[in-house]
Amino acid sequence: MAKQRRAKQRRRDIQSTYSSGAEGGALAGWFKEEISRRTASQRLGKGMAWASLLGMAGVSIYKLASDAEEEISFDSLDLQKREGWDVGATGRALAFPAAGLIATDSQQRRDWDAYLDPQRLIAAYQPTSPQWQPFFVPTLMQSLAQPSLRRQMKAIQTPEMRDTYERAEGLRHLLSQAQNAAETLIIADLSGPASIALGAALADTTQIIPAFDNWPHPIGVVRSHETIGAMLFYAHEVEEKKTKLPANAPAVILLDNQRLSPYQDQDNQFDNRYLAKLPPVDQLKQRGVTGLIYLVRDESQQQELDDINDDFVEYQKNGIGVRMLRLSDFKPYEEPVQVAETSGAQPVVRERHYYYGGSPWVHWWFYDHYWYRPYPTTVIVTGGRRIPYARPSTPPPVRPPTYRPVSRPTLFSGTRVGGVSGVGKTKPSGFGRTSVRMSGGRITGTRSGRSGSYGRGGANSA
Repeated sequence: MAKQRRAKQRRRDIQSTYSSGAEGGALAGWFKEEISRRTASQRLGKGMAWASLLGMAGVSIYKLASDAEEEISFDSLDLQKREGWDVGATGRALAFPAAGLIATDSQQRRDWDAYLDPQRLIAAYQPTSPQWQPFFVPTLMQSLAQPSLRRQMKAIQTPEMRDTYERAEGLRHLLSQAQNAAETLIIADLSGPASIALGAALADTTQIIPAFDNWPHPIGVVRSHETIGAMLFYAHEVEEKKTKLPANAPAVILLDNQRLSPYQDQDNQFDNRYLAKLPPVDQLKQRGVTGLIYLVRDESQQQELDDINDDFVEYQKNGIGVRMLRLSDFKPYEEPVQVAETSGAQPVVRERHYYYGGSPWVHWWFYDHYWYRPYPTTVIVTGGRRIPYARPSTPPPVRPPTYRPVSRPTLFSGTRVGGVSGVGKTKPSGFGRTSVRMSGGRITGTRSGRSGSYGRGGANSA
């Protein structure tokens, strides 16, 4: 009891000291967070990395711990940055899909590993336009600064990535022939690797903006190491295509729809979930955006994910229309290809291309469904021929989803905060957090799941 009283008094003394004076403004809110003994659900260090705190306070955070062991909840990303990307699971290997492992990248090059340098990977994927750079989130790529993570990384190309890339080429053709394409922002909410594949297909037509705000972990709820693997596969291609971008290119924000994956407080998972960061309404309007397309995989998704509901409702209220586009509406079409004549019978050579609605003759309806105005000289290439085309006279075989964002109660309702880098969220209690055990001023264990057994903690960046 005496030790408990002394620990409580130390906390009160520190709070009193650093909630006033020159440094008080920055620390007062932080110290108001309740820190309970032997409770994993309380929050410590909200939104602040340890190193930043130590520099501002001039004292060790460990002074908050009593001489006995305490269990404290930390933001998972902050913990990884402080203790190593694989904290609590040191030495465990990342699991990659066997069907996706590949020796060469999308350009048939074997030097994809040059992009294991985080600065080079960031340079390859960051927007070239200064007006869109504030919404670029390099967090995931920055994790490659950890040597032990770099040693495990591999380039991947999965069947889903191939399928997404091919369908996205149909979208690319339409955007390249729309005279007002820059007035519409596309938010692609696919799996991380699929979003990267879509971005690679559009990289010479749009400003692609990755927005992945977590780090990989060997037993992470979000398999974000696969997103990095997809980035490595397309990096050369993306970097080359970006040199061809027109000055008024539209923007596409790339999200990972697994960021809110279900988590049941399990002992075999690390909670590396995170929230999407989207631009505020006023920032979109300053960039001339009047419409937003929410791109999803197929008809299985009927509404936006919970963490962006508030954002979409806010867009709609302030005059930015929001519509949903299903990537599955780009369907395959087998086209004959002209071949040189030689003696004897010629086999029919066909190539598969993807068109909105499944045919080059109804491809045009995309413009009618999604605000775009095609150039007067819009053409389509089919059978080796360039054919001018306009609005078909027949009804479209595909209709856009009946969709309008509507405010609904979610775990993230009312958590939106402003920021220069876009709209962020305050994480709900227990979301994206990890419990650690502290004793004698150091971490002695990290839980993979808050109800799981403790593993040894400690820095693991080598």
